[in-house]
Amino acid sequence: MKGVLFSVIFTLLLIVILSMVLLQRENVSYERHNIFLAQEIQDLKHTYNSIERGIHILSDVAVKRAVISSLNIILDEGIFFEDNKTEENILELIWNGTLNGTNISGMGNNTLENSLAELERFYKDTKDYNLSITLKQSKISLDNSFYILFNATAEINISKKGLATISKETQIIEKVWIDDFEDPLYLINITEGKGSRRIKKSECIGDFSELILTGNNESGWCYGEVVITSNITLVLNKDKKIAVVGDATPYPHSEINQFCGIIYGSNFPANVTIPHLRNNTAVTILVNNSKVLLSGEQGKVWNISNFVEHVDKRRYINSSLGPSFFDRMEGKNYCSYCSINHSVGLESFVDKNELLSYGIGVEMDATNLEYLYTNITSGVDIGLDESNTGVTEFKYFRVDDGSIGRYFE
Repeated sequence: MKGVLFSVIFTLLLIVILSMVLLQRENVSYERHNIFLAQEIQDLKHTYNSIERGIHILSDVAVKRAVISSLNIILDEGIFFEDNKTEENILELIWNGTLNGTNISGMGNNTLENSLAELERFYKDTKDYNLSITLKQSKISLDNSFYILFNATAEINISKKGLATISKETQIIEKVWIDDFEDPLYLINITEGKGSRRIKKSECIGDFSELILTGNNESGWCYGEVVITSNITLVLNKDKKIAVVGDATPYPHSEINQFCGIIYGSNFPANVTIPHLRNNTAVTILVNNSKVLLSGEQGKVWNISNFVEHVDKRRYINSSLGPSFFDRMEGKNYCSYCSINHSVGLESFVDKNELLSYGIGVEMDATNLEYLYTNITSGVDIGLDESNTGVTEFKYFRVDDGSIGRYFE
C-alpha cells in the first residue's frame, strides 16, 4: 500500500516538475520572441530614420545637379531661359532629367525619381523591407540672395511582413548654396562670352565704409593719403595727398590746387578747384598717412578699405534691385523674383579693365554696378582709380547716384 502511495506521489511530483519545465520553456520562448520583435521594431525605426536622411541627401544632390545642368545649358548655347521659367525648368530636371521634354546628358539617370526608386530597391534587397516613397508638392524657389530652396512633402511607408508598418509624412527642406556658381548674365551680356565670373558672397556686407568725420558741404570727391601739416609747401607728391590744415589762408590757391583734396578748419581762400571740406576738428580726428575717401559734395570722410577689397575680389551682395540668380539665368538686369518682403537680388561691380583686355569697348562714364552698366546708366566719378587704390578693377570707376548711399553712408 505504501509503495503504491509513493508511486502516486512521485508521479504527481514528476508531472508538476515537467509542467514547470515546459512552462519555463514557453516563458523563455515568449521572452525571446518579444526580444526579437523589439529588436526588429527598433531596427525598423532606425531604418526609417536612415531613409529620411537619405531622402534629404538625394534631394540635395538632385537640386545641385539640376542647377549645374541648367547653367551648362545656358552657357553652352548662349541662350537664357524664358521669362519666369527657371523654377519650372529646374524642377523638370530634378524629377525627369529633361528640359522641355528633351533628355539632358548632364543629368543622365541621376534624377530624384530614379534615386528614390533605387533607395526602395536597396531596402527590399538587403532587409526585405517593403518601402514606398512619394514626394508631393515639390517646389523650387529662392530662400534669399545666396540660397536656392527645395521644399517637398515626403510620404514614407515602410513595412515587413508579419512585423510592423511605419507610415509618416515629413517635410523635406534643402537649401543649396550658390557660392561658386557661374554668373550667366556677366558671361553672356557683359563679357560677350569671353570672361566668366563666379558668384562669391562679400565678406563685408553692410560694412563697406567707416564714417570718420563730417563737415560743411563743399565740392568734389578724392581718395588719398592724409597729411596733417602746418606747412603744405613741404609736402611731396601732393596730387596723391589730402592736406589737413587749420587755417588755409596762408597758402595761395595755386599751391592748394596741387593736392588731391583739402580739409580745413577755417578761412578758405578763393579759386580753389580741388575737392574740399570744412571741419575744425579734423586735425585731431584723422590719422596721419591713413587713406580716406573725401566727399565734399556729401560733407563726409570715410575709411573705405573694405570697399576696395570688395571690388578687388569681385564679390556679390544681396540687393532689392539687382537681378537674382534666377533672373540672371533668364538674362534680366532687374529683380523679377523680388518682392516687398523678399529681396533675393544680387549686385556686383563690372571690371572695365577686364573688358578692355577682351577687346570689348567700355562705357567710361557708365556706373560700374553690373546690372545698371548693361543699361549704360551714368555714374559719378567718386575719386577712385587704379593709381590711388592700386587695384586694376578701378579703371574708369563710377557709381550711380542711386547706389552711392548703399556703400558710403
